[in-house]
Amino acid sequence: MPSSSRTLLSATSEEWRLAHEDLHIRNDSDAKHDVYIEIYDDEECCHTAHYQLLSSQSGCSVNLLRNGCYKVTAVLDGQQESTAAVTVSDEPEQTIFIQIQNDRITIEQGVTPSCP
Repeated sequence: MPSSSRTLLSATSEEWRLAHEDLHIRNDSDAKHDVYIEIYDDEECCHTAHYQLLSSQSGCSVNLLRNGCYKVTAVLDGQQESTAAVTVSDEPEQTIFIQIQNDRITIEQGVTPSCP
């Protein structure tokens, strides 16, 4: 059953730094973007979400998924789509990382530091 709950926390929040991140999303562009996300465990959809991110805004969802491998699809502004298989666990390098940069959306495993 799809989950409609999500917790977005500020990148400066102490809770954000300490919490178990399953999904991290970052808009590294100069424009506002809409992102629609679907996360599948095997063939079953276990989470969907719609985010409206302002320029340079980021956030995360915590305690969203159980440890395991997931198929993640993200659609940027209803046009550009990206899909990847990502492993999620308590380790920061096993987090779904979705990044918007240069009008493109990418999905990777593990959060990379933002550019200064």
